[in-house]
Amino acid sequence: MSWLSDLLLRHPRSPSKKRRDKRAFESSVATAGLAKPREIEIYPVDRSARKPWFSLTIREREVAALVCMGYRNYEIATMLGIGYGTIQTYLQRIFDKFDLRSRKEIRDALKSWPAEEWWKGHH
Repeated sequence: MSWLSDLLLRHPRSPSKKRRDKRAFESSVATAGLAKPREIEIYPVDRSARKPWFSLTIREREVAALVCMGYRNYEIATMLGIGYGTIQTYLQRIFDKFDLRSRKEIRDALKSWPAEEWWKGHH
């Protein structure tokens, strides 16, 4: 490292390491042609579904989105690259968190949520 770059790094007005790392990441993302991660989460408009929605894990949200989009369990398992039994486990957790009993009830509870838009933004 040269004395000038060493001096600039210690200068009080030089950008912090965190800021420099963020800029480097953003420029590498831009040069690679990748999109920035979404900063705004798409969640259900219906207030009664919000609290259970925020208790779901990302994987449970993925399963809920695919259920709302009309996919069957074996199709969801294939798309996510996990086992059929794992999908049933995720659905059971979703049922428990929303206090529901069926896939139709999931679709009804989340009808105000744009599942396809959420899915496209996350995949």
